[in-house]
Amino acid sequence: MKRRQAALKTLPLLICLLLVMTSCCIMSIPEEKASLLLLSQIELRQQQIAEPTAERLEQMKAMGMYVDNLNIQRIFIYLSKPLTQPQIEELEALGLSLYLDSWIPPTGSHPQGFIIADMPIEKLEKLASKDYVIRLDSAERQAQPQ
Repeated sequence: MKRRQAALKTLPLLICLLLVMTSCCIMSIPEEKASLLLLSQIELRQQQIAEPTAERLEQMKAMGMYVDNLNIQRIFIYLSKPLTQPQIEELEALGLSLYLDSWIPPTGSHPQGFIIADMPIEKLEKLASKDYVIRLDSAERQAQPQ
């Protein structure tokens, strides 16, 4: 009985993982660029847009996600050097809102710098395909004391 209850508790996590893995294959995003957290949050946004539920919306809020505009995801774009003006223009043409003053340069122990941006969720694949983008992660999360 206890084993069955434990299995039932892990079922939602397994389903979520399966959805994320499936969406990765469908969207053809280089797995090494988009974090699992980012992919799962975009999947939640797409589900909420397609079939809104109060429970999912509360889950998203509990994760620290911004829910005012479900079509936009706040992200960290990891880069080896600051964006050039042509790169900025290219990303803005994709519909990204870049917070240029948020640039944190690479340091000795952190070889990648990053910038914060708001991205239309349907532009993830195009953004990930840029050769100057090293990695993408969600900038939406619940802060936890350490």
